Amino acid sequence: MKNITKACLGFGIFIFSHASFPLPSAPSAKPVKLVVGFAAGGAIDTLARTLASRLTHKLERPVYVENRVGAGGSIAAAYVAQSSPDGNTILLASPGEIFVNRIFYKHLNVDGLKNLVPVSKISTTPIVLATNSQSNIKQVDDIFTEVKKRPLGLNFASSGTGSSQHLVGEIFKKQMGIDMAHIPYNGGSSAAASLLGNQVDLLFAGLSPIAPFLKGNRLRVIAVTSEKRSPLIPEVPTLRETGLGDFHLEYWQGIFLPRNTPGKMVSALSQELSEVLGDPQFSKFLQELGYTTAFKGCDEFRDFLTQEEKKYSLAEKTIQLAQ
Repeated sequence: MKNITKACLGFGIFIFSHASFPLPSAPSAKPVKLVVGFAAGGAIDTLARTLASRLTHKLERPVYVENRVGAGGSIAAAYVAQSSPDGNTILLASPGEIFVNRIFYKHLNVDGLKNLVPVSKISTTPIVLATNSQSNIKQVDDIFTEVKKRPLGLNFASSGTGSSQHLVGEIFKKQMGIDMAHIPYNGGSSAAASLLGNQVDLLFAGLSPIAPFLKGNRLRVIAVTSEKRSPLIPEVPTLRETGLGDFHLEYWQGIFLPRNTPGKMVSALSQELSEVLGDPQFSKFLQELGYTTAFKGCDEFRDFLTQEEKKYSLAEKTIQLAQ
């Protein structure tokens, strides 16, 4: 814990004060908003509500989820970035809000790394390529065969324009050398439902929104975009194993606060999150949702994001070359 605190206090952009992350138990204590950029009922929303419940207990004050949907999470990220840096407004974000949105929404001038302070990485889940279990596409190579049969081509669904899943789909098209129409939805659960109803051909999504449909063999995962096979679905190959180059993306989830939040508030919240995520029961529950606990304190998380930024800059160039 002390190492986490020391590291976070070293983050140069903070305005220092004698305050710590507010933990008052008085009835008048202001509640904390945990902001999510996707619709209620989805996988990220479920993760947020589970985390909010645990933080309410830890902080001894109400923590509630607020859904601010739109623009691939950009609206939620902008809302938190513009909030008062008092520790009362927190963002649960993924690569979409921090890196991908600025590729697809240039007019919004979104830059998560400049406007937000990284607190902790909390979890990860693979982005998967899935088909309906009744589809003729049973492996990646089958996509070529199916494309030849379809004069109008194939399409793929994602959790929304500007999402990590959308980006992966665009890169996949380039690497495959085929054209596919993108069908965006408001969240992974809605996109999964469309695949289940045979309204789309393929789906790029986090594992969590489609996990319930895998148990009943209603959907089929044919590849994961991670560098290595996921321990949650070890039988599924990576895209690299299917011969599609070495590009890979990790779909992580992290906690952010507004820029200029006092350093002691950041470090204190990171400590609380480390304790929540260190609970074996909580980790088991996350695994049931399709997530793997992957805690990083704010200093380590910041270094991780620096490397991620390089990866997404390369991805942006790939997309531009494909256009």
